Amino acid sequence: MSPVAVVSLHISLAASKHLPRRYRHAGHQDTIAQATEVTPDEFRGIALVISSQALQQATYEEVSKVKNDIVELQKKCAADEKSDPECTKPLGTVFLDEFCHEQEIIAKYGFADCCAKVDPERKDCILAHKNGTPGFIPPFQKPSAEEGCKAFEADPDQTMGRYVYEIARRYPFSKTSSIFAGARKYKEVLTTCCKEADKDACFTEKATEVSKYLRKEFARQKQICSVHRKLGELPLRALKVAQLSQKFPKADFPTVLKLSADIVHAYTECCKGDTLECLLDRADVSKYICSHQATLSSKVHDCCEKSLLEQGDCIAHSENDDKPADLSPTVREFIDNKEVCQHYADNKSLHQAKFVHEYGRRHPELSPELLVRLGKGYGDLLEKCCPLENVVECLGHGEAELKKHISDTLEVMKKNCELHATAGDYLFQNELLVHYTKKAPQLTFDQLYEYTKGLTKAAAKCCHEDEAHKLPCAEKYVSFVLGEICREHEMHHINKQVCKCCGDSLTFRRECFSGLGPDPEYQPTPFAPDLFTFHPDLCTADPEVLKRKKQKQLVDLIKHKPTITDEQLAGVVVDFQGMNTQCCEDADSKTCFEREGPKLIERTRTAFGES
Repeated sequence: MSPVAVVSLHISLAASKHLPRRYRHAGHQDTIAQATEVTPDEFRGIALVISSQALQQATYEEVSKVKNDIVELQKKCAADEKSDPECTKPLGTVFLDEFCHEQEIIAKYGFADCCAKVDPERKDCILAHKNGTPGFIPPFQKPSAEEGCKAFEADPDQTMGRYVYEIARRYPFSKTSSIFAGARKYKEVLTTCCKEADKDACFTEKATEVSKYLRKEFARQKQICSVHRKLGELPLRALKVAQLSQKFPKADFPTVLKLSADIVHAYTECCKGDTLECLLDRADVSKYICSHQATLSSKVHDCCEKSLLEQGDCIAHSENDDKPADLSPTVREFIDNKEVCQHYADNKSLHQAKFVHEYGRRHPELSPELLVRLGKGYGDLLEKCCPLENVVECLGHGEAELKKHISDTLEVMKKNCELHATAGDYLFQNELLVHYTKKAPQLTFDQLYEYTKGLTKAAAKCCHEDEAHKLPCAEKYVSFVLGEICREHEMHHINKQVCKCCGDSLTFRRECFSGLGPDPEYQPTPFAPDLFTFHPDLCTADPEVLKRKKQKQLVDLIKHKPTITDEQLAGVVVDFQGMNTQCCEDADSKTCFEREGPKLIERTRTAFGES
């Protein structure tokens, strides 16, 4: 299936009965007195995150003052709901009221005009101040391991509070649950490492892992928001229908449709920076799933035993439930029945979504991205066959095309896994560096290195999964790397062909990037004598440093000659290896490189037809 002008699968919720509560009512109406589903510690944490994300430039002490106002009011209202008029107001309104109550602080940081407005303008104005640009808040100056341990031992709550504050103010659009998860992990690091004799080594290892976790979590959230801005809700809802159909194969279609809409609506609130609504929306989804375990999944029980703030992420990472025993092995009703044309005519996107749901609940071994592509292909098939007299016969032939798309996708993954098994990480990454430098030569070496390293890690991890998990794993990790490239493109234009792949379709993105050749508009880097230099450190450098040096030279070579053929590249590599071996064995390697290096460059330029 080779889609032209691909449009993401659109899922329509025209009937009001499918709409979640908050689509029919503006925001949550829960009051601060009713905020009893979280512990006092969790409520304090929520208030701290929201205050830190809103008052990014304020000190910890100033943020704590706003946070404490909210916490004290919650205690007061929980004891007596009639004690203060604020007790009966919606939770979101109370947070804003308490925020604006600190007049000196809001004036100091430019919120006075916002607080003079009435909701929803007040709320929108405050959210508009959020700035997620890297560097808006200066980099955090980490204390030494010894200082960190002393602070933690003296006052654990204050230490963890400051940690949450520092993370939240730098990531004002991030989910509360992600910040809390990072804080829990960091507290474990403090608890463990502060007992070690070599605290610095322990922190270097374990705290770095926490930072990696948070960076990846925040990157995923930024990618979702990037897609939301660029393509809207529909591609995200299509993908969510596929994911939920696999995770909850017992669930009926209306339930999957409702949950997908609820989850993507939560994305909308998160991406706006409305941290509280985002948290409440996600909590609603968790509560619904946990109260319907019998009809949804037996695999979420342990998640539902966790705190409300932990449930959402736990459920998202839970295993797919087992398929119902009475589920038919195929979806013949979508192929062997001419009535499908009437269903499609009545509501095209809804009928495609039903196809994705029924196919997905039967095939957990396929990736959600592939399922959405199949849904698009099925829609194209109906467009082609329904005007014909022999509808069922046409659909039968078209079914083979859909199956071919599945087999083609699996074949691509198989070949990549075979290449990785044969070549190993280093040479596999080199292959990717060649391809991606040609596709996007405007990227720096460091960027190309990180993206291809991510793709290499995907192969190393996913190629060892069993057949039931291999493709979903591969598409998930590859989609993440391509999402990072597209986020970079959104911030700094790369080129037109990358722009097309990032802007056309979310689920066809991998196929689009795979089909790219050298950027036709790229002006190659002109040759310069210092472009390729060879030094004795090629013989003595640390092996990992040496590999990276060679990869940098490889990228520089491709940027100079993006149309280089595989044969030409192989010749240059063999020639370089010969010179490298010769000079590293020479007693005077410096003189050898100075003599042989220019000769190698001239031979290469001659092979390229440049001299």
